[in-house]
Amino acid sequence: MKKSYVEQENKALNTSKRVVILTSFLILILLVSQSFSASNIHQSYQESLMDSVTDRILSDYQEYFTQLRLEIDLFQQKQLNAIEQLEQKAEQASQQNYMQVLTSLRSDIENTRLFALIDQNGQGSLKHITGNFLPDCESEIATTIADGMQKKLFLHRSKSSIHFDLLQPLATNSGEGAFFFVAFNPDILINLLKKYQLPHQQLFLMRADTPGEVELTTETNNNNKYGELISLGELKSFNFVKQIPNTRWQLAIRLSPQYSSNLYRQGLIKAVLIWLLLSLFIYGFFRQQKHSLQKQLQVEKALAYVDNYDQLTGLANRVNFDRQLSEHIEVNRLLAHNSINANTIVSNKVGVVMHIDLDKFQVINNSVSYALGDKFLHQISMSLKEFLPDNAIISRLGNDEFAVLLPDLLFSEAKAFAHKIRLLIQKIRIAEYHQDTNITASIGVIILDHSIFDAQQVYSSLGQAVSLAKEKGRNRVQVYQSDDEQLVLHAKEMEAVHDVAEALKENRLLLYRQEIKSLSQENSSHYEVLVRMKNSKGMLVPPNHFIPAAEKYGSIRQIDQWVIENTFKMLALSPEDNTRYSINLSGVTIADRDIYDQVVSLFEQYRIPAKRICFEITETSAISHLDSALHFIHKMKIFGCQFSLDDFGSGLSSFSYLQKLPVDIIKIDGAFVQDMDTNPINRIFVENIKRTAEAMNKKTIAEFVENAVIEKMLTEIGIDYGQGYHIHKPELWFEARE
Repeated sequence: MKKSYVEQENKALNTSKRVVILTSFLILILLVSQSFSASNIHQSYQESLMDSVTDRILSDYQEYFTQLRLEIDLFQQKQLNAIEQLEQKAEQASQQNYMQVLTSLRSDIENTRLFALIDQNGQGSLKHITGNFLPDCESEIATTIADGMQKKLFLHRSKSSIHFDLLQPLATNSGEGAFFFVAFNPDILINLLKKYQLPHQQLFLMRADTPGEVELTTETNNNNKYGELISLGELKSFNFVKQIPNTRWQLAIRLSPQYSSNLYRQGLIKAVLIWLLLSLFIYGFFRQQKHSLQKQLQVEKALAYVDNYDQLTGLANRVNFDRQLSEHIEVNRLLAHNSINANTIVSNKVGVVMHIDLDKFQVINNSVSYALGDKFLHQISMSLKEFLPDNAIISRLGNDEFAVLLPDLLFSEAKAFAHKIRLLIQKIRIAEYHQDTNITASIGVIILDHSIFDAQQVYSSLGQAVSLAKEKGRNRVQVYQSDDEQLVLHAKEMEAVHDVAEALKENRLLLYRQEIKSLSQENSSHYEVLVRMKNSKGMLVPPNHFIPAAEKYGSIRQIDQWVIENTFKMLALSPEDNTRYSINLSGVTIADRDIYDQVVSLFEQYRIPAKRICFEITETSAISHLDSALHFIHKMKIFGCQFSLDDFGSGLSSFSYLQKLPVDIIKIDGAFVQDMDTNPINRIFVENIKRTAEAMNKKTIAEFVENAVIEKMLTEIGIDYGQGYHIHKPELWFEARE
């Protein structure tokens, strides 16, 4: 063990060293890669924003132009008389009248430069005041006159200024086909570019019809160079270009030339610095790694030992032994599954388990000392280790109990080998213990043949064998696979428990039903649900072959749950039917405090009316779990179900407990009914039960109605319902289909 852990420690430390060095280089590579990746992500992010930026600028530009046109139309309505006078006077209009209108226009609409009136021929009627139009303006006016609307916008520049024009239809009565011409400063267009400019970006408003001609830009060193032509090579450096609808403009964006190079340089510097810091940290970490790893391995070693071994004897503990036993059983099961003949398994090395229980060992602890008892246990453990083969698995199960798994011991040798162990223990002496009485042991032996299906079955069977050995006088060996009646019965019970588990897993349970007939004039339909099981060969197994074992070893609860759910499934198929069904519940089931919530959940899932269900509980189970039974009955009766007390009269205190159980129906034990036609005492007993039930306002059901004479006698007595083969033989009601 020590050598193994030393090798494990050295291997772990060498592995850690290699991992640390490799990790350091991987971190450097990852950091450099991450810096480049981050730079690319930043750049991609900037480019992903460009579409959003241009969309916002375009939206604001369109909104701005729409707003200007609306304001021009409103202004015309407001100054309609003044504009009509200017139109009528035309070349005779005075500059004073023009300036009055222009002043109002500039007051109402920001960035207005001037206005003009354009006739149907495209000529300005106020040229003596406004002067001649620029050639670009004349071109735009001509296309607007020709199209009937202004389709394209672009900036017009003179030697000293830059503006754009909007032409709206003239609102005067005589102005059909004429336009109201307004020139605006482009300040807002410039401000919108600056508003949406993001860090590291440059925005350009360029001519679409003259490639490379910049109209406006946010580039600080070019703000006074509008109209500059950009070379075709520079045009390729733009990261994003988008056309502005209804204009001769396009928006273009490019990242600052230094942006990418700065990102890469800064990322690389940061990656190297981080790597250096991490390398220093890893170096310090590795210096402590050896000490901490050794300490951790020691702790794990101690914990593993505590988890798997008994501290006093050093033998495997119950958990460790259980795991190895289960693995061995699983191997046997797989071999059996691979078509190994069951008759040859017994003669092969399938393994043997022994349960060693020291006889009256507590006497030593109580009469002498626990310290001396511990010495005995330690000596027994050492003797077993020396005597047993190397592949034997030895475990201390409890204070004075040991278990041994012998994988290679043959069936024919098992009993003799167990006797050798018994004699070995009997010869053990402790110097401090001066009494002549020897330590003896009762040993149970079980062969791990094809009938063994799990570790719990092994423990249960060995417990039976040891108990029988002690009953026979102690200091003896008892093989479980023997002809002893108790062990044969236990084996059959364990086989039945296994069959039930497999039947539940493989859906081999069936539901039968038997009618409960009304013996009065009342016409009601009532059945009792009965459970049956098919074995692996498809043959029916009577309930008395598996129900008692299921009740004894706890698997009856799964059967009850299966019966309840599948009964509800069947009832859900005929929701219009009002037939009532009685379902038997075991004492284990009604003792479970969660059963109420589970049953109510099934009622809700299958939408079954509570009045269609009557739960049957036996008198014995109700009395054995009285508090739980009362809790469940009260809650389910509030929910709407009925209850019947089954096998009434077979208990010792039936009438006294009947007052405590709020059942609706009493089922008279069939032992008093089946021969009441020939046994007058039983008839009197049935009559007394009827009178008692009637006084307590409860209905009665007589079981085992086997002939017409008994049915007639029950009717005369006034029993409410009868059940038995004379009335109705159980019939198949539900069978799972694949």
